Amino acid sequence: MMYKHVFAETETEAIKYVSSGQIVTGSKDEIITSSPLGSCVAVVAYDTKNKIGGMAHVMLPGKSYRENRCDKNKYVSDGINNLLSNLYESGAQNSNIEICLIGGANVLRKEDDFIAETLVISVMKIIGEKKLKICTSSLGGFERRSARLYIETGTVCFSIGEDAEKVLWEFNGNFTSGKKK
Repeated sequence: MMYKHVFAETETEAIKYVSSGQIVTGSKDEIITSSPLGSCVAVVAYDTKNKIGGMAHVMLPGKSYRENRCDKNKYVSDGINNLLSNLYESGAQNSNIEICLIGGANVLRKEDDFIAETLVISVMKIIGEKKLKICTSSLGGFERRSARLYIETGTVCFSIGEDAEKVLWEFNGNFTSGKKK
């Protein structure tokens, strides 16, 4: 896949940061940026019609076993469900939401470490159950990543290790069944 390099944001854009176990949503001139992603996965969701987006930085598969847990968004099921709830409250429609995934690396390079793989499987399961469209992903390997969503343009960028940030996807509502229209 050919990636485009990205230039620094303008002074008019507000940057929101999402750390492990957090979800962040936004609109208009906002940019959402993840903290570094090792085995964690950034679930980037975007409503292509309403230009509303968000990111969940999930780190554990499944669902929190405790209902009132304050850090439950670190679990895949809770994080994705709460991200979608926040997007719906902001006016997003399920039929317009598209997804990109970034992260899920085995940064410790251990042969018997399956947390990243288990996490990615859990993310795919929940997104499949929600019948959402995954446009593309940058998952696996051994290097940490970062993710960024430019909400105004629907552009998702990522970097691997110390490499320059590149465009991963541009949400435009023209995605169907694994390819752009």
